[in-house]
Amino acid sequence: MIKKFARAIFTLLLTFGSVFYLYNCSNIENSPDPGILRVTLFSDSTDTTIIIVTDTFTVGLEDSFGVTIFQGKVYQDSAFAVLYPTLRSYKQEDIVYNIIKREGKQYVPFVIFESYVPPQDYNRVKFGIKPTVLKFSNFDEIKVESPQDSSEFVELYRPFTVFENKVTEVKIRIKPFQSIYRYRDTYLFDPIMEIVDVQYH
Repeated sequence: MIKKFARAIFTLLLTFGSVFYLYNCSNIENSPDPGILRVTLFSDSTDTTIIIVTDTFTVGLEDSFGVTIFQGKVYQDSAFAVLYPTLRSYKQEDIVYNIIKREGKQYVPFVIFESYVPPQDYNRVKFGIKPTVLKFSNFDEIKVESPQDSSEFVELYRPFTVFENKVTEVKIRIKPFQSIYRYRDTYLFDPIMEIVDVQYH
């Protein structure tokens, strides 16, 4: 008799527990799908000349100025998501871009990051940028360096939103030659850049 009673109580508790579990599972909200954040970098089309020693150089189709882009993140206050070069990337990479590459009279834009991120509001983008060499077709290579007392990371502020299953494109403009200055016998790079547009696709 006692065994039958205990078995009945156990069955009742098991049934109640199963119903409670299934009820809670059916009321769990699904996590939202991510959105895509695309960060595009392009050079200011009006910034085309630089003075080297006493000569003025105007950018041409064969010239190059490489900058390394690395370790991108997007922030909402202190919370952040890591940015990758492409949607298929699984790790961050250091990638060199020729920011004075031209097609005709226009600088070529580059997608420097394209990543899945949580859909929400953000207020800034942060990434590393450091120079390599500046090369004009009729002049020797010029090594360009970052100032010793400055950070190689830039933080660009502008509020924007990433929506579920949508693409948010943040467009960043850089002044390639105005960002270079001479100190003694060294050419230094202090990037002049800003977010100039946000587009939603």
